[in-house]
Amino acid sequence: MSSITRREALKTLLTALAIPVAAHTEWAFANSSLPQIAGQLYFLKPTDPEYTQRQQIFNKRIGLMPRLIAVCLSDKAVQTAMQYAVANNLPVAVKSGGHCFEGYSLNNNGLLIDLSLLKSFKYVAADQSFTTRPGAKLGDVYAYLAQFKRLIPAGSCAGVGVAGLTLGGGYGFFARQLGLTCDSLTRVKLVDGQGQLLDSKDNPELLWACKGGNNGSLGIVTELQFKTHPTPASFTNYRFKYRSLTASKVSALAERWFSLMPNLPTTCYSSWVLGPTQLTILITDMAERSSPPLQNILRQLGKDATTVQGAQKDEFLRGIQRFRGGIEPMYFKNVSAGYYNGYADIKALLPTLFTQMQASALKQNLIQINTLGGAIRNGFSASSAAYPHRNYAYLGEFQVYYERSSDTPKAETLVNQVQQQFTQAGIKAHYANYPDIGLKNWPQAYYADAYPRLQALKRKLDPNNRIQHPQSVRL
Repeated sequence: MSSITRREALKTLLTALAIPVAAHTEWAFANSSLPQIAGQLYFLKPTDPEYTQRQQIFNKRIGLMPRLIAVCLSDKAVQTAMQYAVANNLPVAVKSGGHCFEGYSLNNNGLLIDLSLLKSFKYVAADQSFTTRPGAKLGDVYAYLAQFKRLIPAGSCAGVGVAGLTLGGGYGFFARQLGLTCDSLTRVKLVDGQGQLLDSKDNPELLWACKGGNNGSLGIVTELQFKTHPTPASFTNYRFKYRSLTASKVSALAERWFSLMPNLPTTCYSSWVLGPTQLTILITDMAERSSPPLQNILRQLGKDATTVQGAQKDEFLRGIQRFRGGIEPMYFKNVSAGYYNGYADIKALLPTLFTQMQASALKQNLIQINTLGGAIRNGFSASSAAYPHRNYAYLGEFQVYYERSSDTPKAETLVNQVQQQFTQAGIKAHYANYPDIGLKNWPQAYYADAYPRLQALKRKLDPNNRIQHPQSVRL
């Protein structure tokens, strides 16, 4: 989640969100040799006009070209597309929201199963459950559930797909009080690598794996069911900005922030966002009134801030929408900068990192450190999910944005240099939803002790490694 650095989205429509997507009415099945299901499945080749639209993902840096794109609007369509891939020995990539940092929702010369039109929303008041499809995006999910004064604890970027977020773990403003997104997941349906439709109610191992361990690896999720939580009456945010920075000042500001965060109430979230010329600290709070511990933190942060934005209090949905992020594709190279226990983990590297950020020709670079802990650590057992990093208190993300494709090598070089510093500093655990294709020991970094169990399930669900990307679970 890059809640305060990505571009503001265009205004989103909030009406008619409870209505499932209507069937496509203008399909031209020029590829008669390919399987078809009227109103549910159609295939695109690179020569088809719609191909470019379906091939585009959020990161313009990635330009992979699938041989075929299967646009699926039902479980049966996904099964049929997978069976076609099996029969024709094609590797399969899966796209729902298309926000994967490294473009793992695409492939070269394989089959892309596009789920972006497979979306619906169903809230059941009797058990307060929410069922959706993988094409649903967070902005629409929040808006739909807000009608019932309910939420799932997800991220902030409106264009992110709920499936990809959940399958890699998922965190955001509410995670310290309610847990990860995947902690509210209660049931999934998926199509395995042989084209069979499976349900986690018949195989609990599927649910475990889909809680942080199944982004484009084990099966194609076609339905997700969540328990929901009450929305807060209000959503408040505070911001502090610090300029005229030096390396020593950055270190002092970081040390102070880290020292204050153990006292942050679980109704709150904070991010520490450092760019080449400015540090921004964000705090959000779901409580109706600020508590004494929060008030003390706010006083400490405001002592030497260049500017202070006091309490900006909104009703819940409006507050979330302030952080909805960009919706148009852009050039960027973002990666996990690792999990931390505290300031000591990054103390030695921070001055050098800041100097390197200042010296870069690409000035839209930053490191964002987000608070974890709370219910993530204490609310759920380690065995309840494949997600393995509950005990860490912080998560970092390094981000580089740019305007021209010709700057891609510069962005990738900067990220690689920064990641090398984190590795040398002993940072080894990373968030699978912030992948870095350059990580050498990614199975351990992303999945830790859960990886062998994920491999065993992979061998059952996808014995021929049909569903794959450069960092998918290996057989």
